[in-house]
Amino acid sequence: MTFQVVVPDLGATGAEITISEWLVEPNDFVRAGSPVFTVTTDKADMEVEAFRDGYIREILIAAGTAVTPGTVVALMADSPERPLPGDSSGATTERGSSIASSRSDSEPRPARAERIESRSLQHEERSATQRVRSSVSGQIQEVHRGSTSSDSRPSSDLSDSSTATSVHVPAGAALVEMFRRMVLIRRFEDHLYSLFLQGLVTGTLHQYQGQEAVAVGVCSALQNDDVIFSTHRPVGHFIAKGSSLRPIAAELWGKATGCAGGKGGQMHLVDVSVGAFPSNAIVGANIPIAVGAALGFKLAGVGRVAVSFFGDGAANIGAFHEGINLAAVKDAPVVFVCENNLYAASTHVSLSMRISDISERAAGYGIPGFSVDGMDVVAVYESARQAVECARSGKGPTLLEYKTFRYAGHSRGDPGGYRTKDEVERWRERDPISKGRELVARQCGLSETDVERLERKCQEEVEDAIEFARSSPDPAPEAGTEHVFAPSGVRQ
Repeated sequence: MTFQVVVPDLGATGAEITISEWLVEPNDFVRAGSPVFTVTTDKADMEVEAFRDGYIREILIAAGTAVTPGTVVALMADSPERPLPGDSSGATTERGSSIASSRSDSEPRPARAERIESRSLQHEERSATQRVRSSVSGQIQEVHRGSTSSDSRPSSDLSDSSTATSVHVPAGAALVEMFRRMVLIRRFEDHLYSLFLQGLVTGTLHQYQGQEAVAVGVCSALQNDDVIFSTHRPVGHFIAKGSSLRPIAAELWGKATGCAGGKGGQMHLVDVSVGAFPSNAIVGANIPIAVGAALGFKLAGVGRVAVSFFGDGAANIGAFHEGINLAAVKDAPVVFVCENNLYAASTHVSLSMRISDISERAAGYGIPGFSVDGMDVVAVYESARQAVECARSGKGPTLLEYKTFRYAGHSRGDPGGYRTKDEVERWRERDPISKGRELVARQCGLSETDVERLERKCQEEVEDAIEFARSSPDPAPEAGTEHVFAPSGVRQ
């Protein structure tokens, strides 16, 4: 399959965008998420990334050329031999959402080689740093109580020696599946971002890139009949819990085949079949709801667990304190998961609380609280596993704070100017997907080819879901009056 590579709508107030530099050459292979060309707008200089693996086959627009959003600048294919449109094979070109391209020949080859070598060394340094920080190479890692900094990155020491517990890397297929779900979340979110820039996704998006290890690590510790309650950033949680991509995508497009019949949109997903209850866009509002579900499980004696996901901003909401207090008093089988990405919308945690670890607040309610590296899926999984076992065995709730980072702004309309480029880059150096690749290679023996095949299948699944959504029917007008009142005769 071949794709037209188009210039996205980058939010420039002027009509023109200038392609300033191509970062790859024709027939170069590009990975999803890698920068492939740079542009200059009236707002800023920025890199445009590929969200799909593939080969740059032809450059159509040279560097230094002014273009408008939607301009086709290059052709991309899934193999270096794929005939391009106009070849004798008569291959067709699809307007895809791939954003990738090449470079101009104006840059001398030695300069380009030097730049590539420099990037390679930086990648090796980052990988080495990640290995030191993560230390999950089949040996034991300790999950420590809150010793992380609220400024930027968590430290590698995340435990309290008095409560340290051994962390064992999940074996074989379980670890590969955890990596696959992280990749699936990242590919889906990146694909949505690309389509949004092209004006093909209505409304806005609250995206999850960078936080994948939290959703996957926590949900991997749950049983299918355990339940989760999500926030306005629910896509990662639902994929991690096992929801299919097709109904999620269809819901984003407001289609009848969506998981909420097209009535909920991106912030209001639901899939009770896998224990993913309706996500709630009100900050902190799902906390007491999760407690209510947990109390119901306890009264019924069914041994199920509820999980509430929320951000650092919700830790200052009344529902946080009321919900945790009630759960503690009643020993409710619930796990409170705070995804501390340091910013409540644009407000840094240091401006809204004086403590460095939100997990410290657990002590005020007499329950365990731990701060854990949220960029390490194994550390997340092990801490969640212990908290879930504690809840299931009748010992009550736990507050888990995961130090993590969202790469994008609060929503797609937020450029994130309140964060420095250095801060974002420091967190990207600890990317959970990159660490996951190293982990499955080391622990499961996956070759680079195996990993590429897995990632390609994830991309295909994403594209299938998007196509399903866009071709699905709109809800019928009469659907607007459904699910408003309970059916006659149904007891409340």
